[in-house]
Amino acid sequence: MARLMLPSSAQARRWMPRLSAGVLMLLAALVLRPAAVSANWLTKIVGTAEHVGARTARHGAGALDNVAQHVKALPPKSGAAVLAAHATQVGHWRFVNRAGETFTAGTPDELKRVASVLLPEAGADVKLTLYLTEDTIFAQRALLKDLPKGTDLHVLVRGESYRILRSGEGVAERLFAEIRPNLLVEVAERRLFEEAVWQLARPLNKANVRVLALEPGGPPTLSSAPRLDPATKRALVDTIDPASLPAALGSVRGQTVVVTGRVDGQLLYVKPSSGPERSLLIKDLFAAAEATDVNLVVLQSASTPRQPGGRNWLWQKVQVKGLDEALQRARVADFLNALGGPSGRLAVTATPGGAMRTVLDVRPVAGLPGGPVTRPIGDVFSEIMSDVTGKVITASVQANVRSAERQQELDQRIIPGVPAALQTSYLVFLVFGLFGLPVSRAWWQRIWPREAAQDYAGRTGYWAARLVRGASFLFVFMPLTAPVSAPLQMLKAMWDAVTAPLRWWRWLFGRSASAGA
Repeated sequence: MARLMLPSSAQARRWMPRLSAGVLMLLAALVLRPAAVSANWLTKIVGTAEHVGARTARHGAGALDNVAQHVKALPPKSGAAVLAAHATQVGHWRFVNRAGETFTAGTPDELKRVASVLLPEAGADVKLTLYLTEDTIFAQRALLKDLPKGTDLHVLVRGESYRILRSGEGVAERLFAEIRPNLLVEVAERRLFEEAVWQLARPLNKANVRVLALEPGGPPTLSSAPRLDPATKRALVDTIDPASLPAALGSVRGQTVVVTGRVDGQLLYVKPSSGPERSLLIKDLFAAAEATDVNLVVLQSASTPRQPGGRNWLWQKVQVKGLDEALQRARVADFLNALGGPSGRLAVTATPGGAMRTVLDVRPVAGLPGGPVTRPIGDVFSEIMSDVTGKVITASVQANVRSAERQQELDQRIIPGVPAALQTSYLVFLVFGLFGLPVSRAWWQRIWPREAAQDYAGRTGYWAARLVRGASFLFVFMPLTAPVSAPLQMLKAMWDAVTAPLRWWRWLFGRSASAGA
């Protein structure tokens, strides 16, 4: 009869790590799937807590307190009558002055007394400057008509205040938040308004901005990093063949790409240095930008869509007017504000552009108080002057960018390329694994026994093996088994606590019986 040959302890130690690798892979398959699911609910819980906190700060009494703190922090200005204000759901107005004193007005007569009560040092006919909560602008907009005529309005959004401009009257009235002197966001749907404001408040990472010149016959690819001017250290214009642009965006993943041209319907027309105009489908460019996670900015030219870096008919270098200055600004809002220039105001609207994408449409808006007169976009004189000076005038901007939700998720990542939800769940399981350490350590001893020094030729190999074993346990096995080991250890601790009196009882009576014997 054949005998069953069992491996020796030394042989077991040699093949045990190989077996443990397979066991770890099996555990990963069994545990990581619940981990991904738990990452989902964990992210939702954390996200819900963050959103609840944000909503609490932006709604009701908490929002008014925030606005009041903002008003208190404003530098004092002589002759200014500044108050924080909030319109309630029942139609009342609540006002707070710099000293924190509150006044509630529910009738037109009480509204007329606001200045005399909270600002006794101001005159009776003083012009009020009110800083409003978001709820007042979006949920109680109809109550704005009750305020004294000529009141200067501001709204507090994410800790920054913006002046409110009003256009039209009655039901046709439109409200705009003045983000910058030449840049506005219409106050319409709250979610899209907050998306636009968030996008404009983002820092402009100048190192990741690539300005392209679409020239037929140009290079078919883009370098992953921009070329720099040796003297100024500024990024140079990258030339690329228009037909190759959608495929080339993959090499600049995560960066911001700026192109210029004339938009007609769904087509982007570009004028190369020589030859006729070429056209590209905008939807193809936006689809490629989404697939490669690129922020694509299209500067729509008001004149001949010449490409930056080339030469016009007077052999002057073609430049986009205001672009060099815009690229030196700190935020996206400053970038767009510099492109608008003194010729007119630009209004920004945000719309969903696909999965985790936002389309920003930036167009001229007229008819607002206190702004410059906007010149006609198709003005022949501007086209002639742009050719003479070699400047491409930007009439409007359309950008397909990462949404706020997507960008915030990327910003939360500790390790690039790994979803933030997975990283968060791993850290949580790592902490939970410490609670289940006694249980998981016992399991680990069976899967991967301790190394024996005599099995290795030298001390270096022995300690290297111990290091690999310890790291595998701490960073892989312990977190993976945490959903099981932590509850088991807690149950064991609870059982020990419940049975402790019984064990003490047996120990005491066991000693008494031994002494009597």
